[in-house]
Amino acid sequence: MSDVERDFIKSLDKKILNASQEDLKKLQELDVKTQLQELTFYDAYVKSNPAGKRQPQKTKTRIFRKNKHR
Repeated sequence: MSDVERDFIKSLDKKILNASQEDLKKLQELDVKTQLQELTFYDAYVKSNPAGKRQPQKTKTRIFRKNKHR
């Protein structure tokens, strides 16, 4: 496990310990869903949390044209 992963897990654990009752209910629902989907809770949290999502990188698209030879 990398240091970044370890730090993320620690920060999420701290968030859970300090969460309100409403937030805990949401996290509990997410936990149940992850068990059904066979994901880890931490992976599911990242996917469900907009702040945790990476922005898609823009890539250049090249258009290839067929050369018509006669």
